[in-house]
Amino acid sequence: MKKLNFGVISYAHPHALRFASAIAQGKGTKLVAISGDGSNSDVARAEARRYGARFYGDYEVLLRDENVEAVYIAIETYRHKEIAVRAAEEGKHILLEKPIALNLKDADEVIKAAERAGVKLMLPFNPRFTDPLRKAREMLDAGEIGPLEYAQTISENVKPPIFLQGLDMSWFLDARKSGGGGFMDTAPHGVDSLLWLTGDVPKKVYADIGSKVYGFPVDDIGTAVLEFRNGVLAVLTAGWGNPKGYSYGIEMKYYLVGREGFLDIRTAYPDFTVYQDRAEKIYWDRPDVRGIVDSFTTAVLRDTDVPITGEDARRNLAIILAAYESSRTGRTVRLDL
Repeated sequence: MKKLNFGVISYAHPHALRFASAIAQGKGTKLVAISGDGSNSDVARAEARRYGARFYGDYEVLLRDENVEAVYIAIETYRHKEIAVRAAEEGKHILLEKPIALNLKDADEVIKAAERAGVKLMLPFNPRFTDPLRKAREMLDAGEIGPLEYAQTISENVKPPIFLQGLDMSWFLDARKSGGGGFMDTAPHGVDSLLWLTGDVPKKVYADIGSKVYGFPVDDIGTAVLEFRNGVLAVLTAGWGNPKGYSYGIEMKYYLVGREGFLDIRTAYPDFTVYQDRAEKIYWDRPDVRGIVDSFTTAVLRDTDVPITGEDARRNLAIILAAYESSRTGRTVRLDL
């Protein structure tokens, strides 16, 4: 069976730990190289030893490795454009951590570079790969609750990245590197799931985003009201709202109201609770990460379309940036998507 040889570029983003594991254990994938660019280079080096992958201190050297066919890029957001463009120029297929870039101009350059090189470009928006959300989409498509009218979503609320032990996540608190705080970090997942569930795009957005919980120099949580062209009204809350002692490290909830019923999705991940000195939720399966890696790999090996394109990611970023604009100005922002 043909396998897709992956390189992981950077462990700056904590998702690299989970994606590297999924790639290394995948039936159709092989983790052959890791680079230590950006934060947590020591973790990247240790992971390379763990998986028996070649370690490179510089992503440019990894990209020149002819054995590497695709890369998962998890470096600080402000370097997404730089590295994704270079990966495309070297003919590597690209699984790029969200958001696609800091701004729409950079997003366009990433998309064009992939198109010029004829390589696949995909973004990993997790919720649509979870079993409850897939079931919800099936039921909506089948008209089981009638036309969707309203969606209330918490996707995602997580603990601040700087609470993660053993990892340097300080770049998340520098808007020049991250583009924003908790809302920029987590709202793209919620936005993508809403676009996917509604099959539509919003025409306007109103948002309130700020440093409300922890006093960080960047926002920690925000709420956006999205009015879709087909009439669906969605309320999305996302950010770093969970304290250290909260049992959930990641929390996703959906309340989908149709004319003939509603869907109440309390958690998107299979979990159980451990009660000792404190309560802790243990996720015993993450089909979303496996699904992302598998779908990207299938698209590359069979030369088919990826389920989440660069254009999807650009549209997502446009909505997030409009929400920030609304929060800054206190006004509703109209979207032309």
